[in-house]
This record gives sequence, C-alpha cells and structure tokens, in this order.
Amino acid sequence: MTYSNLSNISRIDLNLLVAFQALMIERSVTRAAKSLFLTQSAVSASLRKLRVIFQDELFIRTSHGMNPTDKAVEISPIINEALKSISDLIIRVTQENDFSPESTKETFRIGLTDDVECLLAQKIISEAQKRSLAVNFVFLQTNSHFWLKRFTEDDADLVICSNPKSMSSQYQAADLFSSSYSCVYDNDVYQLKQAMHFEGYVYAPHARVIFDGGRVGFLDEFFEAEGYKRKVKATFFNFSTAINSIIGTDLIVTMPTYGAELFAENNSKIRVNPVPLHLAPSFTVQMIWNVENKQDSRIQWLRNFILEITTDIRTELRVHTQIHL
Repeated sequence: MTYSNLSNISRIDLNLLVAFQALMIERSVTRAAKSLFLTQSAVSASLRKLRVIFQDELFIRTSHGMNPTDKAVEISPIINEALKSISDLIIRVTQENDFSPESTKETFRIGLTDDVECLLAQKIISEAQKRSLAVNFVFLQTNSHFWLKRFTEDDADLVICSNPKSMSSQYQAADLFSSSYSCVYDNDVYQLKQAMHFEGYVYAPHARVIFDGGRVGFLDEFFEAEGYKRKVKATFFNFSTAINSIIGTDLIVTMPTYGAELFAENNSKIRVNPVPLHLAPSFTVQMIWNVENKQDSRIQWLRNFILEITTDIRTELRVHTQIHL
C-alpha cells in the first residue's frame, strides 16, 4: 500500500468539500451558511482555504450571486461523488451495527400486485411472527405498469410484480419465481367432470383484468395468435373483484395459477384448470429495489427475507406444475 495520495488528502478538511457543495447549490455565501447552520464568516473562511488548495478562485461574486469558475464546474461532480461515497460508507457501517429485525421496530413498505399479495402477504406476516421479529409491514397495491409510482409516490422499499414495464438503470430486479396461467370458473354453472377443453374456453364469455386502463388485455394477443377473438363481457382492474363477480355466472377469469389455487381453496364453487391454449402464457415475478438503497442494511435484510420465503414458494409451484403435467 502506498501513502503518496494520502498526504494530499490529509491537507483537506472534508468540511471544506461540504462547503464547496453548498456554494455550488446555493450560489450565495449567505444561503450556503444557512443551509449548513454556519456563520457567513465560517463559509467565507472555507472558500479562502479551498481557493488555496485548488489554486483557483472557484466562485466569483457578481450581481447575480456567486458564479462558479470553469475549474469549479469541472471538479463539482467529482466532489459530489466523493462525498456520496463517504456518506454511503458511514450509513452502511452504522446501519450494520444498528439494524436488527428482532429488536428494531422498522416499518417496511412493499408494493404487491393483488395476486402476489394473496400468495405472499400471509407468508411474510406468519414468518415474521415465527421468527419473533419486531418489524412491521405496509402492503401497497401496484401492477407491472404502475410499479414505479410506489417508489416515487409512496416511498416503497420494495416492489414485487410480474414482468415490470419500463425498467431503468435506477432500479434493479431479481427473479423470484415463475408461473403459468389458469382459467377459473364456477363449476356449479358449467358442471364439467373434466378440465375445460380448447373450444369451450375460446368460445366462452370472459371477464378480463387489465392494469393500464387500456382496452386490450395481454390474453387477447394469445387469442389472436390462435385465430380467435376473446368474447369479453366484463372488465376489472384486479383479480380479487373479478373472481368474486363471476360466481353464479358463466364468465371465465384467466389469472396466475398460484392465485387461482388460493381463491379455489376458499370457495368450493370455483374450479381451476390450466389454460387450454396451444400457446399458453407464462410469466416471471420479480422483486425490484432502488439501486441507491443497495448498501442499506435494512433493504438488504428485507430482500434476503423475501428470497428465503419465495424459495419455499418456488418449490411448491414446481411440484404443483409437475402434478398437473
């Protein structure tokens, strides 16, 4: 290890870099001092020291405020990144020491689609109780089109949904499990002794579930690929309402298999069959988080917790799929 660069670093008080950052943002010694809870003379003294270190005026007083020089503009993003790295390091170290799910009364906010919520929310709560955790959970409704709003509007810690749309580099995702779709119907109405066949499915009236306000659901594309047009009699914005609404009618709902099975467990009238399309749709459920929270020990624990729970779900779904093959 060499110490040649450390001698340069030792000349700089990190508070000087904080003062530089405040001046870049505020473009005023008065406002910068106020934002840092310092006196104007303290910030002016910091600026003098910065000018000596960087051998540049850095900020020039004008009638419109303190304008940064070319040198200040050049070094600003480097200083911002350095301060962010130091801040992240401090947060990571302190949170590693402070956060304990067994003793910390932390509230986690998790965005879930209604079908995933039926599957996962109960497991999250029961597992937390089994482990005697002190943490709490808030579950937020979302879907693959509007998942980003849970982060930007509801300050979510994680979002779990299938095939999220419009992912950006600000967010990362991990696959949790995959699933097929099944058709759900009231068997008191259909009186079927065997699984619904292809013709019965494509010619039956359907209840459609859409998430983006559009007039076409994802399943319509599969119908068209088979050469048929789906006969939609009712449209809903979540599966829970759709399932409850088809009881006593001949409408069919197509939904994730795991959600269909859960609804069937609670209603003896409901029958669940694999979707009898030649091009049967499938999907992957993913867990999404903000990359800015990548080193946050709270979020790291939550992600690992969800991964542990979904390992069991993944095994259950795999066994279920093999049984129905």
